[in-house]
Amino acid sequence: MPSVSKGTIYRRSNTNNWTIQFRVDGRLQRETAGTNDREQALAFLRRRIDEAKRGVFVEVARRMTFDDLHQLLLEDYRLKRNRTHPSRHVRRLAESFGRLNADEITEKRIAAYSKKRLEADAMTPATLRKELALLKRMLRLASPDLPRIPIVNMPRVDNARQGFFEAEDVAALLPHLPTHARNLVEFLYFTGWRSSEAFRLQWADVDWRRKFVHLRDSKNREPRIFPFKYHPQVEGVLLCQRRMVTSWEQENSTICSWVFHWKGRPIQKLRRSWQTACRGAGLQGRLLHDFRRTAVRNLIRAGVQQAIAMKITGHKTDSVFRRYLIVDEELLAQATGAVSELLQESRHFDEKEPR
Repeated sequence: MPSVSKGTIYRRSNTNNWTIQFRVDGRLQRETAGTNDREQALAFLRRRIDEAKRGVFVEVARRMTFDDLHQLLLEDYRLKRNRTHPSRHVRRLAESFGRLNADEITEKRIAAYSKKRLEADAMTPATLRKELALLKRMLRLASPDLPRIPIVNMPRVDNARQGFFEAEDVAALLPHLPTHARNLVEFLYFTGWRSSEAFRLQWADVDWRRKFVHLRDSKNREPRIFPFKYHPQVEGVLLCQRRMVTSWEQENSTICSWVFHWKGRPIQKLRRSWQTACRGAGLQGRLLHDFRRTAVRNLIRAGVQQAIAMKITGHKTDSVFRRYLIVDEELLAQATGAVSELLQESRHFDEKEPR
């Protein structure tokens, strides 16, 4: 166990904040307490002394900074091949924590940050939760070099979307879309694929003989297939798109390997065209991602077992799948209708029972 002195606090001539100092195995340790309150400074001194006695004290010059935390996060993202980039949320965190050492990010400072983001900045709980999740991840990655990891109190988020499409909604939407996007939107409606997955789809991934589409790299890193052997609507969309691409190739004397393209290049986004089409069809506020919820609901409506439905949509856990399962009025009506039929059969049986 290291030898630790009792320590003391004092004020330097050019500051109102207290400075603490003590010795660890004869080596002088000195740092600012960051406060002009004497009791708080003494509590800070006691905490540092306790860290030294427990062998977890780190000298000021060797302490991790917020920038060090950021670098750990980026390295972790590269290691795990995360598709998203955390910079936008990290910039917000840096505004409040950027000048602090990692061990100075306390529960009190985190709570003050949350209050500021929700009240002063009018930020939504969902966005704050993303920022705090990154901060929590950064601190966890640095845990071997920190005396303790602060508790990050996450805000409750009730933002589960309930949007989905009926067939008549899609029919109303398609005429308002540009030509190059219509087959793409129909494909998303029928398959429930993420838009990013459809954007990356190439003709080499379409097996016309065995009649399935092969997704080689999904969000959860697992490949999957969508068979269209018994799904003429999907096959029709792909055949229509193949004819359109062939016509474009002949006009431009070049080969296009992408199923859904814009001037021979894969579609990157569809935001403006989508919003314009939604306004034209009177479906403001709908998202492309609503097709994913729609596909889950349609699979359950069709009586497909959940395990098979999860294989088709690419959901790995029951909890996430249930978030996408929209129990709408039709499913509820079917359930109550089944109960009614059961009661009718029971009553019919009782009437025939001999007395």
